[in-house]
Amino acid sequence: MTDMQIWLCDLTYTQQTVAADTMPMAIGCIAEYTEKRLGLTTPIVLFKYPEDLIEALETGPLPQILGFSNYCWNLGLSSDIARAVKDVAPHTVIVFGGPNYPLPDEERVTFLLEHPEIDFYLAGEGEAAFADLVEALRINRFDTKTVKQSALPSIHCLDADGGGSFPPKRDRLVELDEIPSPYTSGRLDKFFDGKLMPLLQTNRGCPFSCTFCVEGDTYYSKIRKYSAERIRADVDYIGSHMHAIRSDRSRNDLFIADSNFGMYAGDIDTCQALRKTREDYQWPEYINVATGKNSKERVIEAAELLDGALRLSGSVQSLDANVLTNIRRKNISVEQLVELGLHSNRIGVNSYSEIILGLPGDSKVAHYDTIRQVIDAGFNIVLPWQLMLINGSELATRTHKQLYQMDVRYRILPRCFGSYPLFGKTINSAEIEEVCVANATLPFEDYLECRRLNLFVAIFYNDSIFSGLLKLFRLLDISIFDWILRVMEHSRQTSLEGVVTEFLQATRDELWSSRAELEAFCRDTETIQRYVRGELGRNNLYYFRTLAITQHIDTLKSMALNTALAMLQEADQDDAELRRFVGELLEYHALRIRDVFTEPDRALTGTFNFDLLRFDKDNTVTSYASVRADHPRTYHFTLNEQQRDLIRRNLIVHGSNSVGIARILSRVFVKKLYRQVEEV
Repeated sequence: MTDMQIWLCDLTYTQQTVAADTMPMAIGCIAEYTEKRLGLTTPIVLFKYPEDLIEALETGPLPQILGFSNYCWNLGLSSDIARAVKDVAPHTVIVFGGPNYPLPDEERVTFLLEHPEIDFYLAGEGEAAFADLVEALRINRFDTKTVKQSALPSIHCLDADGGGSFPPKRDRLVELDEIPSPYTSGRLDKFFDGKLMPLLQTNRGCPFSCTFCVEGDTYYSKIRKYSAERIRADVDYIGSHMHAIRSDRSRNDLFIADSNFGMYAGDIDTCQALRKTREDYQWPEYINVATGKNSKERVIEAAELLDGALRLSGSVQSLDANVLTNIRRKNISVEQLVELGLHSNRIGVNSYSEIILGLPGDSKVAHYDTIRQVIDAGFNIVLPWQLMLINGSELATRTHKQLYQMDVRYRILPRCFGSYPLFGKTINSAEIEEVCVANATLPFEDYLECRRLNLFVAIFYNDSIFSGLLKLFRLLDISIFDWILRVMEHSRQTSLEGVVTEFLQATRDELWSSRAELEAFCRDTETIQRYVRGELGRNNLYYFRTLAITQHIDTLKSMALNTALAMLQEADQDDAELRRFVGELLEYHALRIRDVFTEPDRALTGTFNFDLLRFDKDNTVTSYASVRADHPRTYHFTLNEQQRDLIRRNLIVHGSNSVGIARILSRVFVKKLYRQVEEV
């Protein structure tokens, strides 16, 4: 039987925006490998958008095997659709696979009992295990009972008595080139639609053992790589197709799924291939990737090759020794961190450091101190996450929750909700995640104070909205972190405090103590529509940061000025000329960011008594006094055509309301959206 009907789905929500907006490369690899190994004559069909899957299900005929990828952002939607299929076609074999799956066997039993629509779950790497399962189903004429008794490696299921059958995972593939490319085969061509971002993977695995991450499991510790020839072919193929479809409605970025990009020698070859496609096809403009924690020199070389398109990461999660011990993580040294941050500023690339609030042993003092050190290192973005308890990670197990006295709450993932009609009924789905909001060393009220600090770092530090002021502080040896604390305290006397209060209330309101109650709440169609309209389920940090930057820029400028002058006075650096310089510097930066999303075609003008353009751009400037102007300088502030095109395309893809702009600010190199400055 070589003409089996097999469909594979990597679903995403689509009603507010395309939530998981990468091309379905992973299921493409599974399809390519399975067809090649088993000699299938009927192509395996891939689905990304639920609307396309629903149309195919309703027009029929239904497939014999229906597979779903399982991530934290699509489990509910995939399960609801699979359950509906089982109701009308009980003989269709439902297969799930992916990282969103518990580690302990007893928790796996609970998972499968809660999802009776799943016939088989593929644990670990998917290609060979799926091909094994399809072959076994073919040999046994789709007798699932017999296949379940076979105990195939990596194929998990419930047995006839409701217990679990969890054989060990199948060995991972050693030579990844055994998997034909789903790009160069043309299988993914239909997903070049201007909405989805190409996804590239050059290697698999991670040598680190962090307990908050699925890849911390020893199963993933060895690194497996694709050949340089395979990667170059994929990159060129993607680049030519992205160039062919690019218009004012298309995106032009890339997601690299490697866990530690830039750590390995082959990553330089990948960067050279991408550098060529940037020259040949003007793609990619921006690369979403997590760079490696080690091999700093190579990571920097990779960033230099791509001329600012790739963000450098120095993600530490925490710099507290006790926390790092608890999560089995080894960080780069603070000295290396500082060097990485400073070098990223010298070469003009975006840099970021991720920090997780709520890890075992964390506290308000530890969290504040980690942010202080990362800011001192010079990273221009601090990404503060809450501790999301991800199925498949050690920290998500019941044992670890109890060990560290975690206060676990439930909330809806941003953008991951929708209502979909199927077989005459309406499916209302939303994705629920577990987050730790307190533990034995971090009370909930301290958690809220840390979130308040996170908001102020996002507004006043990330993406260098007032970069000239930060530069001045560094020249005068004034602590930027202490200034942020001063701004945070001063905000209580300003109109921004309304935004802050609303943010903290939203932070409380998004948390539910009962998963069952939240699930019941989301089964109502009107509730889902409230989420879709943006009334509920926002990414609060990005949403309220967006409100502050787009609606309160003058308040931000005033707050920055008042607190900066106070810091200068305390540092005995205060004089009338310096006060005037700081005031003009902040106005200069406000003009660069003002109304870029609402009035991108508008030109602004400002006149200043200092050469602020030189202070902003010239890294050799060592004092504000050196940019005194012998006559007033008038500057035009405009967006060039490339910037306006980038803004237009992103507004079309993500939307022009505050939710959409928040999404844009989280996905692009924001400094590239600031108005260009030209002296008149």
